[in-house]
Amino acid sequence: MMGALSGDEGLTAALAGVGRSEITDEDLARVAWSVITEPGDGVAGVLIAELGAAEALRFALRPGSTLPALTADRRALREGMRRWRARADPLAVRAAVTGAQHVGARLILPGDASWPEQLDDLGAHRPLVLWVRGDVALLRRGPRVAMVGARAASGYGELLAAEFAGDLAASGAVVVSGGA
Repeated sequence: MMGALSGDEGLTAALAGVGRSEITDEDLARVAWSVITEPGDGVAGVLIAELGAAEALRFALRPGSTLPALTADRRALREGMRRWRARADPLAVRAAVTGAQHVGARLILPGDASWPEQLDDLGAHRPLVLWVRGDVALLRRGPRVAMVGARAASGYGELLAAEFAGDLAASGAVVVSGGA
């Protein structure tokens, strides 16, 4: 998958549209991981922490990969590799980036000045990247409230979420959403 993404001029241009004029293979691999994993995937987090995002992606998606000596549980790693390989699609990564560009989102990576350092407390479960719409500086201001919902929310659930978010924002809280 990395080979299909590296050198992709259209993807590079789209990444420039989400606030990344220069992108490394490591950054590109994090974007790919954000597409193929569920949020908080600790097995992927351990793999990335130990191998780096680009090498972890190459390892996880390469058929017949021999499991290296890692902190991650070997069974959980094999199950993760099955999940990740089923979702690994360079077109899905490109769609995520162009979709973010279309809605005016910015890509924030760990280590960026805008990265909320409190997320690092989550260890292997921290987000791999953040896609941010709005004022990026608000990520570092408090109080912050995360709104977590469902991709298939009911109309009533959406109504309540909008009311809660509106009331919280009106009181001065920064409302963060997972985007589902």
